[in-house]
Amino acid sequence: MKFKLGVTFEACFPQEERKTLSDYLSGIQRADLLKMGSFFLGFDNEKSKYSDVTAFLNMFFSADNKDFATDVYKNLKAFVFEAGYGIEQYEIPYVGSSLLLFEFIFDNISEELETTKTNLEIEQDVFRAYVHLNQTAFTDRAIAEKEADEESGLTYTPAQVLLKTHFHNYELINYRVDKLFTCQFLRAISYFQFLSQTEKCEALLKKFCDYYGVKDYNEYLRRLIGIIYPVLMKDKESHTEIHLENIENEDFIDKHILSSKDVASELDFLTLRSKPLYKFEKDKYRIISPLFTIEMIYNGLYFRLKAINEKLSEDEKVSGLYGLKTYEYSEQYALDKLLQEIYGKRYYQKSGKELDEIMPGAPDYYVRNGKHTIIFESKDILISKESKQSTDFRILREELRLKLYENEKGKSKAVKQLAENIRKLLNGEADYDKNFPVKKGIIFPVLVVHYRMFNAAGLNNIVNGWFRNKLEQLKEEGLDISKVQDLILIDIDTLIFNKEALQSRKLQLWDVLMEYQKIYLRFDLSKARPRPRNEEEGIEMLKSSFHPFSFFLDIKVEKMKFDRTPKELLEKAAPLFPE
Repeated sequence: MKFKLGVTFEACFPQEERKTLSDYLSGIQRADLLKMGSFFLGFDNEKSKYSDVTAFLNMFFSADNKDFATDVYKNLKAFVFEAGYGIEQYEIPYVGSSLLLFEFIFDNISEELETTKTNLEIEQDVFRAYVHLNQTAFTDRAIAEKEADEESGLTYTPAQVLLKTHFHNYELINYRVDKLFTCQFLRAISYFQFLSQTEKCEALLKKFCDYYGVKDYNEYLRRLIGIIYPVLMKDKESHTEIHLENIENEDFIDKHILSSKDVASELDFLTLRSKPLYKFEKDKYRIISPLFTIEMIYNGLYFRLKAINEKLSEDEKVSGLYGLKTYEYSEQYALDKLLQEIYGKRYYQKSGKELDEIMPGAPDYYVRNGKHTIIFESKDILISKESKQSTDFRILREELRLKLYENEKGKSKAVKQLAENIRKLLNGEADYDKNFPVKKGIIFPVLVVHYRMFNAAGLNNIVNGWFRNKLEQLKEEGLDISKVQDLILIDIDTLIFNKEALQSRKLQLWDVLMEYQKIYLRFDLSKARPRPRNEEEGIEMLKSSFHPFSFFLDIKVEKMKFDRTPKELLEKAAPLFPE
């Protein structure tokens, strides 16, 4: 997980007064600026060589700008020394600034603008514009957060500090391309299969295929992968282009691009998420965001279906399309199928559908092996863009509580639902498992989430705190909660990506849940071994303890030498490319 500091304008130019983006970008033609914008977005998010400040400066500035670059580096070194950090803890590229730069250029720089600046001036001013955006993203945001903190008078726990600092941009920074593509593709296939089996979605699927000019969803995905393939295969950190060889694909790809009629700027980059490419010449396209391009496969699918569904006649329109996706698909079909595939016919299991028929308020999935029991609750939810990007932590915290603890009407959500089902188990009231060993049973509560944003550092600790408070109430009622484990958040991508390892029995989910809570959720710096040698090392150890379960399990499976291209991916992709 990335915890680097951004290089800002004041660090590079301590004697200069910041100007506007328009000032810096004037005198440079739009086409060149858009190409630069997509270039910044083409850096490797995991192991970019340009994360090193010196490497970035050497790459960005020409030899004739050596003196300018040297002055920037000297200023930065002095700033870093004063701040008490090492320069290796800083980096210039920040995906949030890159996205904002592209948005600004697309919306504000005219096609008629001609280049009047020299190449040296262009390099200097584009760099100033970029670190100006970094200043906004890091320093200005931090100032706004501090003002909100002073107003609220809140005292923060370390977990809350991390969450309020990183939640707004976590999913933009922390992802691995192989996992992202694998899970987006497998989830899209699964969603299409579900829709195909749902009678009331027949007209919607037909209109969807008609709109995209394909005969079925396999062809749709095959063509979409044709757009994404250059992102997957890129071998250098730069912009990615698509040059059409088959003119028949033009209409299809044009339905996924940012057009001149669109306004790019939108809170949390909603427009660029939907249309992450632009056309720069006839039959030639450029990827704006590699991340958003891959996420078109599944994350963007519901919104494309929704747009078509809204135009259908009342007889054909699918009512409750959102609920169909978040409940019947995500919480029942997708989760049930996934966990059944992981566990096979082993152990005592009850699917969500089975549980709903047995008693109201049951978990979304239940599995027990002797005394080891896992209770699953699933939530396919999103956080509003306003709450996600707010600098006031109270706003984010409130929405998280409404979505994960209790809503405005007092209805129990995931945390309280899990606590209530544990109460029923401990009281012998769970009709779905009359043989649960009340005195010896070890209970693992798991909250399955369906978006990567919920992997943000600190969130699991906060949600688990709410859960432990509910358990204390059960203890006051006389129940023995000593064998109830910590609540752990697992994003469904992590279960999908590591399914083969969990199927193999070389890993048991309850074992890794126990290991994660001991190493991370119950981390105690005073008991850390080896002991931190200094305060800085202690802070890093504490930060690391807030890593999400996804981070822990991915690394554990990696060390076990499992193939990171699941067999399921190859099997599901085969029908898309018949010989």
